[in-house]
Amino acid sequence: MPNIRQRALLIIVTAITALVTVAVAYQALPGRAFAADDFQWLLNVRDRSFLAIAARAFDVSAESHFYRPLVWLLLWSEWRLFGFDPGAFHRVSLTLHVINAALIGWLTFRMVRAQSSIAPVIGYAVSALTTALHPAPFEAVVWVSAQSELLAAFFLVLTLHCWWSAGRVDTASLRRWFWYSAAAATQTCALMTKESAIIGLPLIVLIEWESARQMRRRMALLPLVLPLLATIVYLFAALDVASRNYLVRESGYSFGAQLLLNPLRSLGLIVAPLPGVEYGREAWLPLAGACVVLAGLIALPIAWRYGSAASLLTGMLALIVTLAPTAPFASSPDSRYLYLPVMVLALMTGRWSSALTDRVMPADLSGIRSNDRRHAADMRTLSWVGRLWVGMAVILVALALGALAVNEIRGREVRFAAGARPGEELRLFAAAQCATGRLDRMLIVEPPIAAPHVEAIIRLSCGSGPYTMVIGSGDIEHEVRPHTLVVVFDGGFPRPLMRTSTQ
Repeated sequence: MPNIRQRALLIIVTAITALVTVAVAYQALPGRAFAADDFQWLLNVRDRSFLAIAARAFDVSAESHFYRPLVWLLLWSEWRLFGFDPGAFHRVSLTLHVINAALIGWLTFRMVRAQSSIAPVIGYAVSALTTALHPAPFEAVVWVSAQSELLAAFFLVLTLHCWWSAGRVDTASLRRWFWYSAAAATQTCALMTKESAIIGLPLIVLIEWESARQMRRRMALLPLVLPLLATIVYLFAALDVASRNYLVRESGYSFGAQLLLNPLRSLGLIVAPLPGVEYGREAWLPLAGACVVLAGLIALPIAWRYGSAASLLTGMLALIVTLAPTAPFASSPDSRYLYLPVMVLALMTGRWSSALTDRVMPADLSGIRSNDRRHAADMRTLSWVGRLWVGMAVILVALALGALAVNEIRGREVRFAAGARPGEELRLFAAAQCATGRLDRMLIVEPPIAAPHVEAIIRLSCGSGPYTMVIGSGDIEHEVRPHTLVVVFDGGFPRPLMRTSTQ
């Protein structure tokens, strides 16, 4: 447990992380509108009671896309609390994001073994700030529909905390099994939030390995039965749903070169989050990822020399596990799928920072081998000068990286909001048009929005009254009927082309 000084520093670091994330990096987010799938989710939860939404959410046979019952409950709760206020939904996303940053920072703090009391705090700060301010997974924060990524990560990190706590308890204690059971429960919640949480089981095995290594004990294999059973049960439900998934039928997922290229591309997006590359279409990204893999392989023997190869290997395996869900996509994986890999990288970076801090700022001078007290005093003086220079350099580098990260997050958030603007404009336009009189049909001509999103927007704005069709410009004449509104888009903004009456 942290001492009083450490607790004070942890509170300060958490407050700084929250402030920079909410008030600086994602400052404009609460003012943004809903986007794309958000409208479909809201339409699905809008008119249901709690019992109806619970029955729908947990009904495997009713799903034809993904099995995410807790996301249904989350969005239904938000709709009941906030209605059509996107700013409130975005604040929920920001809250989950900050909590996740603090949780991964706290996991780093707990896993660090150091002589210096400040080293675990440095690890916490690096992990929390890296998670909060890394630009790569920005979509998970700025898109309401991607709250599934945030919530699944929340439950998965809680799972790792519970399992780590179990490893710190006497093997004969019921308290240890309480923590194992808690870990299985939170893992189950993660599985019911996002299908990629299937990686929870290998992550549990890895943290058990790390815990056993630190505690100098054998791995506890029997408790792994609990998360294994949860994973097997979930797989039966997930495979049933996948058999009806249109993405699977239309080869949205497949086997091929992308099984290797997509994880490398994702790794490239994480280590090189440059302006304009957030959608992963650049050909050099897999090469950048391959360079990172090569650097990791070179670092292993070096880490072996310093006795940290096992920790590095654990981190590399965890990174591979979290990148695995990006592999089967036929197209480049979206940035929101990088949320968990970034958290793993943040954990690794935090532990490395702690180890470096422990070397630069030891708890005492017991490691100095000198029979000459005067020489030892000189070493102490030089040591403090060195620490000062190192500290200043680290602070300057951290500030520079933080400024670059914040600037990139804000740029990506603006570009995402610009892409989502036509949907919000259509919603406002449709609501105004439907309020002016009878409208039986609404023809949307070649919109810059997917047809299912257009239909959801019209139903949210006008109810079930007007029949909505997305058509091409050549079909207008054939589809016009009495009480029909024809809508075209001009520069991303909808405008009425014609509106018919009874004739």
